[in-house]
Amino acid sequence: MSSPQNPYGEPSPDAGDQQHRGRGPEQQPSPWAAPGPYPAAGQPPQGTGTQPYPHQPYGGPAGYGHPEAPGPHSPYGPPGAHGAQGAYGSQHYGPQPYGAQGPHSPQHYGWQPQPPRRRQQDSEPGRFTWWDLGATLFYVIGFLTGLVGLIGLVPAVGDMLNSADEDTAQFGMFLINGISYAVLAVIALALSGSALWRSIRRFGYLWWLKLLLVPVGWAVMLGVNILVVVGILGADPETSENQAAIDAMLGAVPFLGAVLVIAVLGPYVEEYFFRHLLIGKLSRHLNIWVCGAISVVTFPLLHFIPALIGLAEDLTAVAVVPYVTMGALITVGYILSGRNLFYAWLIHAFNNFISLVMAYFVQPWAEGILEDYPELDAGLSLLPLVAALPW
Repeated sequence: MSSPQNPYGEPSPDAGDQQHRGRGPEQQPSPWAAPGPYPAAGQPPQGTGTQPYPHQPYGGPAGYGHPEAPGPHSPYGPPGAHGAQGAYGSQHYGPQPYGAQGPHSPQHYGWQPQPPRRRQQDSEPGRFTWWDLGATLFYVIGFLTGLVGLIGLVPAVGDMLNSADEDTAQFGMFLINGISYAVLAVIALALSGSALWRSIRRFGYLWWLKLLLVPVGWAVMLGVNILVVVGILGADPETSENQAAIDAMLGAVPFLGAVLVIAVLGPYVEEYFFRHLLIGKLSRHLNIWVCGAISVVTFPLLHFIPALIGLAEDLTAVAVVPYVTMGALITVGYILSGRNLFYAWLIHAFNNFISLVMAYFVQPWAEGILEDYPELDAGLSLLPLVAALPW
């Protein structure tokens, strides 16, 4: 009997041992080959009908080195004998995507990919436009020159202003302010409508915390006002001429009408100019906190225009403090919420609404209590400061 040979025609070194175990070399399977027919000694290798060496990296000698030769471990071939996903959870070696479910995939060891952490999205105020400049000039010139007073030339409004009845005259003044803010609100909404919509859509991130911080921030602002005015300056609360004029009008205006003008339209107009333009759009050119400081400084000036042009003398530290603290509160909320115009308007509207509630309901109630119980004057002495919150 001739010595057994391996598939390449050379004597097998362990042929005797194989014969001793009763199995010839042609029957001894290679640990690297798949089950199937094996070549006889001296014969060329025969495959399984699809490829000669099914477990070679690229399909065996017939296609060795060719990356497109099919095989179970080929990056381009079909799945092999280890299942639909191959031996390592995919058709090739190397890192697998998170969706791979093989024995070496991350999911096999109990690890799950974590979604990316959500963050507050910026509301993208956009760039300055010529329309923004025109609206600003209309706003500034209209209030500085008294242009809004031209509404009084309308016969119906003029008759109210010239009425001998004080309430009718005050209602005429309220109509002038209401019409002015309505026109400005339409202009501001037309120029910032897309930014407002983006801010509403992006308000959802931690919305509950933002809503909670509105009354909390308002209470902190009130505490700072009391500390600065009463504790540091040692003065009694003062009411600016702007505030006194509003208080005089409120006696002739229904509560809901005041809410519409003072707590809805007015805050949006002011937030468009002092936050959306001075911080949101200007921050494309300057540091955003520098823009915030500019906004905080200029915000009180609008409410003291008569004093700036010499028509009043109410520009004092005590009267200015509430406007500075309010401007700081809205500015910080606007910046930290991703330059969110909707959130800035919400804080401003909440403050003005509380001021209206104080003026219409709380302050009259407190005055009635003081008439009956004068000894409570010390306990209610801070109500004027609360009622004098800036609008």
